[in-house]
Amino acid sequence: MITYQQLFDFGEDFKSFVSRGMSAEIAAVRQIQEKLAEPGIITPQSLQRLADVKGRFHLLVAGEMWCPDCQINVSVMDFVHRFQPNIELAIITKGRAENELKQRLELDRISIPFALVLDDEFQPVGRFIERPLKVIGGGDALKPDYRAGKYLDSTLQDFLDIFEATR
Repeated sequence: MITYQQLFDFGEDFKSFVSRGMSAEIAAVRQIQEKLAEPGIITPQSLQRLADVKGRFHLLVAGEMWCPDCQINVSVMDFVHRFQPNIELAIITKGRAENELKQRLELDRISIPFALVLDDEFQPVGRFIERPLKVIGGGDALKPDYRAGKYLDSTLQDFLDIFEATR
């Protein structure tokens, strides 16, 4: 069985991940990146929490460019990685995650994006699965706003909660 570190090292960076998409998929990612650059989309409180993250983390992400949830949330993960240099990002395919993570993590299925948050020693400390908890809890009523990029800060907050819980 390969280690989490080996899987992470095998993964690709965000730029390579995006480059494998169709033109419409790449355009969707660019729209999310533009939203992330807009003032107020990520709250000042979230930005401060991200700046204050202690320790090093590795986001081992299973994702596919055809997946709208990946286009949204993996873009946020890239934002996290670019903003906070102590957080690294590597992306593997859903198929590789099914082969290497499903049984090990006792999952029924791999929903994407699936992010395994690893500490500095490449030990799991948390997970992000598919959508932010606020969107999952809100059900179908929130989906249109979620798809429009109005819950990007919620994705970030889910990760911040994981990072802060390891203190």
